[in-house]
Amino acid sequence: MIRETIQEFLKKNGIPQDAGFLIAVSGGADSITLLHAFKYLNLKIAALHCNFNLRGKESNMDEQFVKRFCDTYGIALNVKHFDTQSYAREKGISIEMAARELRYAWFREMKQKKRMDYIVTGHQADDVAETLFINLCRGTGIKGVSGIKAINGDILRPLLPCSRQEILLYLEQHQLGYRNDSSNDSLDFMRNIIRHKILPVCKEINPSFLRTVRDNCQAFRETEKLYLYGIAQLRKEIVEHTADEVLIHIARTMNSPAPYTLLFELLHPYGFNKHQVSDILHSHLASPGKMFQSKNYMLTRGRTYWRIFKPAEQPELPLCIAEPGTYQVGQQSIRIELMPRTALSTIPTDPHIACLDAGKIKFPLYIRHWEKGDLFCPLGMHQLKKKLSDFFNDRKFTAKQKEECLLLLSENKIAWVMGHRPDDRFKITSFTETVLQITLSP
Repeated sequence: MIRETIQEFLKKNGIPQDAGFLIAVSGGADSITLLHAFKYLNLKIAALHCNFNLRGKESNMDEQFVKRFCDTYGIALNVKHFDTQSYAREKGISIEMAARELRYAWFREMKQKKRMDYIVTGHQADDVAETLFINLCRGTGIKGVSGIKAINGDILRPLLPCSRQEILLYLEQHQLGYRNDSSNDSLDFMRNIIRHKILPVCKEINPSFLRTVRDNCQAFRETEKLYLYGIAQLRKEIVEHTADEVLIHIARTMNSPAPYTLLFELLHPYGFNKHQVSDILHSHLASPGKMFQSKNYMLTRGRTYWRIFKPAEQPELPLCIAEPGTYQVGQQSIRIELMPRTALSTIPTDPHIACLDAGKIKFPLYIRHWEKGDLFCPLGMHQLKKKLSDFFNDRKFTAKQKEECLLLLSENKIAWVMGHRPDDRFKITSFTETVLQITLSP
C-alpha cells in the first residue's frame, strides 16, 4: 500500500523515475518507512540526518540507528550536527523554528552539492490534522486551513494520504525497527496535546476523520486559489506604483467586498501585522498625515492614497557645524564657505544652493530633521512666520520627502529648508558684506 501510494504520487505529478531524491530521515516511524519504500522502488536516493543536539544521548542514539539502517540497506547517508539552541538565541526564535530553518538550509545545500532533484520528507495524514489544529489555535487565514502541501517547490511529501496506523503496519510487515522520540510524549508541547488528547476523540467521533481532513484541505486549497486570484484582480484596480512609493487607493479599498482582508493581503508583505492593518483601515476617517511603521516600511494616510515607502537610512542628527568646511550627512555632502558679497555676481537659483547673509549667521550651525511645531519665514514672505508642516502641505510633500527633509539652523532658527527654501530673515540685502554659501550635493 505504501509503495503503491508513492508510485501513484510520482506518476500523478509527472515526477520521472530517474530523478534524484534526498530523503530526510530522523529515525522515526514515518521517515524509516519513507526511506525503505523508496529504496525498494529502485529510485535514485540518498539519506540526510540532522542531529540537533537537543536530547543529549538520545539524539546520538537516533543518529547511530540511522547509520546502521543505511549501512544495512546500502544507502548513502550524510549527517549534520547543529548547535540549535545557540542559533535560536542568536535569531530570537523558538527551538522548533530554529531546527526548521537549519535543516531546510542544509537540505538545499546538499541538494545542490549532490546534484539531486527533490527533497522528500515523511509527513503523513496525522501531521496534516495536527498542523490544522495548531494553525486554528494560533489564529490563521485561509492558507493555514489548506493543510500541508504535497508538493512545495522541490519538497515532496508523498506519504500525506497515509495514516500513522498504516505506516506502523508497514513497519510491522517488513520487520523494521524505528526510534521513538521521547519528547513526542510530553504534553508541554501543543502538537503533542493535539496528538494525544484531541485527535483520538475526533477519530472516535468520525473513524474517517483523517480522510475528511484531507478532503477539506483539498477544498480549501482550491478556495485559496480563487481567493488569491481575486486579490490579484483587486490589486490591479487599487494599487499603483511610483519610483519611491506604493499607493493604495483608500476609497476603492473601502468599497471592496472585504476591506480588512484585502488591506491585510496588500500590507502583510511590507511587514504590517493584523493589529496595524485594523488601525490603518480605520484611519480612512482620520485627517491626512497619520503615519504607521513596520520594521522596514512607513505608511502614511494621504488624501486619496495610503502611501508606503521604505525610509532612507537616517544619518546621526543633529549634526553640529562649528566652522565652514565640507560635511557628510548620510549620502549627501554639504559644503559651507564664506565669500565677499562682491564675489557673488548673481544669487544662484539652484534649490540645492543657499546664499545667506553671513552677518546674520552665528556658528555653530546645526542640521536636523523637521519637528512638529517648527516655524520659519519662507523667502519672499517678509518675515511672516509659517508652520513648516503647512509649507510641506502647500508644496505637496510626500511622507517620504518630509521624512528625509533636512533643516539648517542658526541659534535655533531655521535658516534654510535644505534643497527647498531659505528663510527670509537670513536673506542677502544691499547691506550684506559677506555671504555664507551652502551647497547640497547628492
